[in-house]
Amino acid sequence: MSQSESANAALPDVRVFHWMNRAIRPLLASPLHRLVSKRLMLLSYTGHKSGRRFTIPIAYFAWDPGTVLAMSSVLTWIPSMRSGPTVQLRIRGRERDAVPAVVEDRGELADLLAKFARRNGSRAARALRLGLPGDRQPTREDLEAASAKTRFVVFHLTP
Repeated sequence: MSQSESANAALPDVRVFHWMNRAIRPLLASPLHRLVSKRLMLLSYTGHKSGRRFTIPIAYFAWDPGTVLAMSSVLTWIPSMRSGPTVQLRIRGRERDAVPAVVEDRGELADLLAKFARRNGSRAARALRLGLPGDRQPTREDLEAASAKTRFVVFHLTP
């Protein structure tokens, strides 16, 4: 098996995500959202190229007051966040408007990952599946290597 084949074998098939999204999206929009809304929210936005409206479930973390943090190594929705348009989030059953700020600078990403690991613990940092250790706080080298694999979006909630 070639190196690219083995790397692709480790990633779930995109069809699995599409199927899961179809099941999770209506659940998050329903009164039963509590089953999954502790860690998942709905993001509704307009595509930057197509102009189409999308609603996708994404993992999130409550961050600072009035701020929600989301990350993705799948970058399909990230470009639509770069222009900073107001988007809609459905968090724990409540609709909220938010202004996204994409963090792409490797140093800033490493800093955010370090802060995440301090706040949530090394096991939670490992669960991000970016190669961070789960048995100790990550070193700067660990954080910089992990920052190459992801982007963060900080959503500033509007009142």
